[in-house]
Amino acid sequence: MKKRLLSIMTAITILTASMNTVGSTNAATVSATTVKDIAGHWAESSITSMISKGYVSGYPDGTFKPNATITRAEFLKMVVNAMELKVDTSTTGKWYVPYVNAAVAAGIHNTKDFNANYDRPITRQEIAQIAVRATTKELRTGKETSTQLMYEATKQGLISGLSNGELGIDQNSTRAQAVVITQRVLTVENGGTLQADKRAASYAEVAWHHTNIETMWGGKMKALPLSMQFSWTVNGTFEEILIIDLSDKNSPYRSWVPDLIKVNTKDWSNDYLIAMKVTMQNTKTAAKGTTAYFYDLLGNTAFKRAIIQDKTSPISTRTPLQLDKLDKVTTWHLLTISKEDLEHKKTVNSTFWYFDTNMGYSIKLSEDGTLFSN
Repeated sequence: MKKRLLSIMTAITILTASMNTVGSTNAATVSATTVKDIAGHWAESSITSMISKGYVSGYPDGTFKPNATITRAEFLKMVVNAMELKVDTSTTGKWYVPYVNAAVAAGIHNTKDFNANYDRPITRQEIAQIAVRATTKELRTGKETSTQLMYEATKQGLISGLSNGELGIDQNSTRAQAVVITQRVLTVENGGTLQADKRAASYAEVAWHHTNIETMWGGKMKALPLSMQFSWTVNGTFEEILIIDLSDKNSPYRSWVPDLIKVNTKDWSNDYLIAMKVTMQNTKTAAKGTTAYFYDLLGNTAFKRAIIQDKTSPISTRTPLQLDKLDKVTTWHLLTISKEDLEHKKTVNSTFWYFDTNMGYSIKLSEDGTLFSN
């Protein structure tokens, strides 16, 4: 009888340990000093720190499996534990229900995001949504888009890009990544600041706003796509506007610029390239053989026109509008501005983000008529 009672108590102890760990429902508590598969791992210090604080744990065999995937439920539990949210363990149902309820009550999770599928591996996009809601109360309304939440997460430094700077939004997160991001959440919660990955933030901003101007320059722009009249007979839309630092080989989209020629033949190595994706459509026809490039529709501008000769570049396309028929084209228009000129215009809060059209008015792309606002 004593042996049977001892066996029952042992089973209860093991079960309790497994339900209070993160990473697997059959995991057991492993101390930070005994984990045997994180030495030399890029997230070793974060994993060790989070284990020592009791926010995460490893497996019964002494491993942590940092490169294994983590489920939606497991990540929610990790964040709930780290934020020390109130958990009602009397709730019936699957083991993760109390943690889901705690996350929902705190506003850091919306059940519609996962449609009750909590056993699936969590993606980087989904982790970003939970992490940024955890640090930003203003983003808990439920009205935010996934692209907005990813941008805010990268801007805060909660999410970094992959090795090539891409976001990998649909890729499953690893246990190591989940631990590091949870640790970053705690850093922000405790009043600390994180260094943002500029490349990741740029890609996220473009996905949300079709431009990376805020990441690269700190300015604000009218919402894109932005449609307007380019000339008496041509209507158009600014689809995307990318800012590329030509002096930085690791700048977002820099690989898209294998070569460059400024129309004034000046050096461009210390310039910013402004790549504008534009759609044009004429409403009337003109004489046979008449064409118009985007720059033909404009007058003065504060920038210098540029051309990429390598046709493998995604932004090298220069397609004219055929005016002798009703035509519609989408093309790229490239401009540069030197860093010195840009900094000067910042200092004087200059209104220069504009184009003078051949119709006698200016197209202003900034929200308030100026690019930089205090």
